Amino acid sequence: MTDMTRRPLPLTIDCGTCPVRDIGCADCMVTALGSASSPADPDPQLLPLDRREREVISRLIAVGLVSAETANEARAVHEPRSDYEDLRRHAV
Repeated sequence: MTDMTRRPLPLTIDCGTCPVRDIGCADCMVTALGSASSPADPDPQLLPLDRREREVISRLIAVGLVSAETANEARAVHEPRSDYEDLRRHAV
């Protein structure tokens, strides 16, 4: 369980050093959290965030990059492993 009384470490988002820059920008968590819209028909592939994802979102909230309201809308999206491997190949 995450200790919420602990102050989060500083978080720096540097798009210039992102390994999937210009390839994965459309799926970037930071841009996804910035969007207030939600799909009218929920996608069955949407999943709850895991512990690490929730910790990252807490840090984004703490540094003011996203609001708590927007972060509450965040969900993980199940993607086939092959798509992930394609991104990794292009990022190297």
